[in-house]
Amino acid sequence: MRPENTSRYSIVVKNRPGELAKLTKLLSDAGMNVSGLRITNLGDKSSIQFATPRDCGLKQVLRKPALR
Repeated sequence: MRPENTSRYSIVVKNRPGELAKLTKLLSDAGMNVSGLRITNLGDKSSIQFATPRDCGLKQVLRKPALR
């Protein structure tokens, strides 16, 4: 997928078991594809950066309480 056809997102979560699983389940349940992924350890937090097809409605999905 070409960069101009993707949207990039970055979220910060607590660095604990299951946080990435919650994110990927949320995306999977919404039928979204992830075309790139990077995770950075920030001590007690982690930054998860990923790319999806542009205009896929991800902002609404990420606002769900499952990630809070």
